[in-house]
Amino acid sequence: MSKKPTGKFGSRDPQTKHKKRSNYVDPSQQFVQWINRFEFEKTWFGRIASRLEERFRIRRICVLFLFCITLSYLLFYDFDFFYQQKIGDVAASDFKSPVSFEVVDHVATEEKRTAAEKAIPPVFDLDLEVFDRISGNVFKAFQQMREDLVFSRNKKTKIEEHEKKFEEVLGHQVSSRLFNWLKEKKFSARLEHLVVLSLDSLATQKVANSLGKVLSPNDKKVVVRVVEKGVSGGESTVPVESILDLSKRSQFSLDSVLKDEKLSNRDRRNIQRFVFSTLEPNLTLNKKETGTRKANAREAVLPVVIAVKKNQIIISKGTLIQPIHITLLNEIQKLKASRRTGFISFVSAILLVSLVLVFFSYLRRFSLMKAKVESKDLAVMGIVTIVVVLLTKLFWFMTNAAFASKLGWLVPENFFLYMAPVTLGAMLVGLLITTGEVVWLFTVFLATALGLMVEDKFPFLLVTAVGGIAAARGVHGCKKRNDIYWAGLRTGLVNALMITAVFSVAPGSLEPTPGALGWLALAGFLSGVLSSAFAMMLVPILETAFNYTTDVKLLELSNLNHPLLKEMIVKAPGTYHHSLVVGSMCDAAAEAIGANPLLAKVMAYYHDIGKTEHAAYFIENQKPGQNPHDHLSPHMSKTILIAHVKDGAELGMKYKLGKPIIDGILQHHGTTLISYFYNKALEEQDEDIDLVSEDEFRYPGPKPQFKEAALCMLADSIEAAARSLDEPTTARLQNIVRNIIQRKFMEGQLDECNLTLRDLSTIEDAFERILLGIYHQRVDYPKASGGGASEAAPISFAKKSKKDTATG
Repeated sequence: MSKKPTGKFGSRDPQTKHKKRSNYVDPSQQFVQWINRFEFEKTWFGRIASRLEERFRIRRICVLFLFCITLSYLLFYDFDFFYQQKIGDVAASDFKSPVSFEVVDHVATEEKRTAAEKAIPPVFDLDLEVFDRISGNVFKAFQQMREDLVFSRNKKTKIEEHEKKFEEVLGHQVSSRLFNWLKEKKFSARLEHLVVLSLDSLATQKVANSLGKVLSPNDKKVVVRVVEKGVSGGESTVPVESILDLSKRSQFSLDSVLKDEKLSNRDRRNIQRFVFSTLEPNLTLNKKETGTRKANAREAVLPVVIAVKKNQIIISKGTLIQPIHITLLNEIQKLKASRRTGFISFVSAILLVSLVLVFFSYLRRFSLMKAKVESKDLAVMGIVTIVVVLLTKLFWFMTNAAFASKLGWLVPENFFLYMAPVTLGAMLVGLLITTGEVVWLFTVFLATALGLMVEDKFPFLLVTAVGGIAAARGVHGCKKRNDIYWAGLRTGLVNALMITAVFSVAPGSLEPTPGALGWLALAGFLSGVLSSAFAMMLVPILETAFNYTTDVKLLELSNLNHPLLKEMIVKAPGTYHHSLVVGSMCDAAAEAIGANPLLAKVMAYYHDIGKTEHAAYFIENQKPGQNPHDHLSPHMSKTILIAHVKDGAELGMKYKLGKPIIDGILQHHGTTLISYFYNKALEEQDEDIDLVSEDEFRYPGPKPQFKEAALCMLADSIEAAARSLDEPTTARLQNIVRNIIQRKFMEGQLDECNLTLRDLSTIEDAFERILLGIYHQRVDYPKASGGGASEAAPISFAKKSKKDTATG
């Protein structure tokens, strides 16, 4: 049996190899395949979703809406550190109301309503017929007993029957002792007369039952309504002391009626007992009417309203927290909570989304530069917006907490608001994003968002927008770090002027006093200074996080002590000098056409850093008579030349030079043909074996995509050609500049950048001026003064002493 051939690394069986590779499956691809099985895009809903996404970018709008919802929440969010107070706590500091409002003091209102309710006396109904009815029942009962009182043999039964009948007619229960006493007196007419007379004496009194159960200790008076035949008549207020209470027998006395009667003590006491047992109250509490009157009294009391003005101290330092303080704090918190949630936040988010969509529609349709906003730029603008909002709110809160209690009597209430670094966002975006339209549209968006955050919306929005545009203009094209501080000073002056102008024409409710206007102007000036200080701190962080190359970073890269440039001057001195000259040319040309001179100059400094590793293969670094390309094939030579672009880009990424510089390194040759080695390859080619392709001898590109890269390409070619001239006369230099620019233009190397023909003419003039200043012809000095060097033999330079070399 033959064995399968094996190698160093095991089986070479293709099936085994395939089996091993199939062990790993990319999960992302597996998920995509699983989704594709459903063929969602072929359904009617999928087709509609695809068309909407293609036409309106629905996903981006959803992300934008989520961002605006978050931003709206932050705009209306307030720091609530003071609201966590309890009754009985001691206030650590003064607390001012951030808003004006009115609140009902429920505790005081309830106290007033309770007092009003208690002030209403109970209502009693007076029945004038009660005693007449009792007297009539007494008459009937006595008369019935006199007529029917017959004693049978069974006396006990007869007495009980008469007693029950007597009580039925009388309408009241009578004790057996009293009934026996009346029976002994044979229900005499005299006793009947005395009882009726006693009842008549009490008929003028007001009698009630158990007043202590229906009256409170605070009730001193009651309202008595006369009720006749179910109809209420007049009413009067009487003191409680004038009412007799059936539960207190001691209040009832018949001495005035019985004092002249010749009665025994026993008869006198029994008459009083019998009269008291027949009594009924003629006053009864009318609960319904009393409750109605008390309820009307409660409703008649208006709520106790506390009016609180903005910045009014509602809790002083050192005071005990009272229930009214908690009520005020809860009301403030409720007002703020209702402001930052719900409908207002939703509407604010829609407003901000609409603003962004309108701005981007403007950029797409009317921007002459066709500004491109990358996802990185959108992320940075979103982060900057959040940072500025949070920083402004935190700054406002901290300055109010720290200085308002000390300086509140001196400065106006809006002083700390207008001192907040609101123009910081425009400075940061102006430093990171060079497109002018994007910067000023972002400034308007940020000003609108900040305007929603405060009460005085229009003045604050206007000052923030104009100051932000001034700040973005101030940091544009800064050539040194101090320019950012100067931009802050200029922004502060613009803020001060805008505040003065806006509040000078403001309506009476917003117009401050002259002293307050001066303080607000000072706050605007300090806002610009603080914005520049914060910008200096945050720019390096954003540069590193998002790989931006700002003017500040370009200033650092323009330092000739950078490690890459120091290495270049040692390994490739010719390339180093060439790069400096190209930098000067790009700087002058960029200044003339309105491009970024700093970016063009720094890009020129680093455009050939890829030559450092193989410096000897480039003519500017070669010694006379030593050309390594003499021993290489044209294909190898062009490979080495083309490699310096890739090597330069790798070094740029290693040293984090930034995307614009790396793009300039990749684009500074475009797709130019390496004509020398291409022609050499044509001379050496064997048509029977292989044909030389022109594409093989072109740089891979891309062509320059922006003005600064195009300037670097033109200056690089022109300076190299000028360096090769033996006698760089004015005419020759001018011809070189003109011919190279025309050739690059005709070859289409400038098609993808936005240089115009006018720009090319301006660039030509700038390049000629720089080259003529560098390569101008010098006057030959007389031999007596050390001149005539051109006539001396070359050997004389070799025989010069070190001293002569140093001084010559």
